[in-house]
Amino acid sequence: MWDYNNNHNSNFVNDMMHKKNLETDGGYHAKVSGDTGELILSSVMRSLSDEYHIMNDVLLQTKKGSTQLDHIIVSPYGIFVVETKNHKGMIFGDMQGKVWTQVLNGRGRFTFYSPVLQNNGHMIHLNKQTGIPFQYMTGVIVFTNKDVNLDNVYCPFCFTVDSLYAFIMSYQNRIIGNKNIVKIIERIDKVDTNNYMNRRKHVNYVQKFRG
Repeated sequence: MWDYNNNHNSNFVNDMMHKKNLETDGGYHAKVSGDTGELILSSVMRSLSDEYHIMNDVLLQTKKGSTQLDHIIVSPYGIFVVETKNHKGMIFGDMQGKVWTQVLNGRGRFTFYSPVLQNNGHMIHLNKQTGIPFQYMTGVIVFTNKDVNLDNVYCPFCFTVDSLYAFIMSYQNRIIGNKNIVKIIERIDKVDTNNYMNRRKHVNYVQKFRG
């Protein structure tokens, strides 16, 4: 996360980040490198049985450019659309707010676009491009940094990484048949443009807002 000693600069940058996040529906967001957290998350996902089909870094083209879905888990019990964040410190947020706040001791407050609204946007694009019904989808926000505190986050599907497995296992009603699971995976594969050139386009699209 950014570290500014000058309060004026800090406020200016936060205002610009807020503005750009709103302009891009979360396309521009500060995502700290989270190799360790992602490794833990990958380990959790690998512990799922063969009933759970994991699709990573699904890239969808949109009218504004592109949007990336971190993880999609397709199972007989539903489709889990997982957005990961590696923010640390105290997080403040809820289901309705467009902007959440991160508080770091000694470094100040930082705002970022609501991951709930961001992930809702992902599911809307996924529905439009694949026809997969919304009632099959469950959005999940996972904070992977071990130094995060979510005590002030009011969202029933926002977790630390160690709570993800139990949440997924809480879904026990089979709502999707095996044939439909195959069709869903095929539909997602068809619209996923996560090849080298399109990944570069997505990176360029996000970076242009960092000016």
